[in-house]
Amino acid sequence: MDLVKGPIRRYNRRIMRTRIFAVTVIAATAALLFTLIQAPLEGADQGSVSYPDGYRTWTFLHGSLVPSGFPGFSKSPCVKPCTNGIFYFYANEEAMKGLRTGAYADGAVIAEEMLEFLVGDKGNGGEGHRVLTAVMVKDSLRYAATGGWGFGNFDEGSKANTLDAKAQQTCYECHISRKDHGYVFTQYVER
Repeated sequence: MDLVKGPIRRYNRRIMRTRIFAVTVIAATAALLFTLIQAPLEGADQGSVSYPDGYRTWTFLHGSLVPSGFPGFSKSPCVKPCTNGIFYFYANEEAMKGLRTGAYADGAVIAEEMLEFLVGDKGNGGEGHRVLTAVMVKDSLRYAATGGWGFGNFDEGSKANTLDAKAQQTCYECHISRKDHGYVFTQYVER
């Protein structure tokens, strides 16, 4: 009788281990599928463009002085935050490659900071405080609906993106005119 019980016990243990293994595999697969299903929903958050920490250490592209009467800012869809002031433009290394070649890879980031333009008593001008920092982030999958670019706007002293999906769509509509240039207005001239 002991001869029969031994093989039966081993058989039952084997079945039990197989069932535990199967349940573990099913649970792990379900967890992985849940994670993969949730990831695109998180990535689709158009308001998730992050503040570009350290952008002032990137390549300085150029500065522009834009007067308050600049006609481009009065045309639809370009509305606030487009405004007058001193603009400085910076590009990370991926964006520099795009500026040189015309093809922007995912990871390219262009930052623009706008400073208040002050006019002194003697008519001299200069920089005031930083009003905002704007950013374009290239991610073809995440921002497919806006030409592969995500847009962010950060008021002075804040790292919270003030642009919702509708405002980002407005930015994109303005940038459509530069589709042949990767949706980028900025140009870089080697010095």
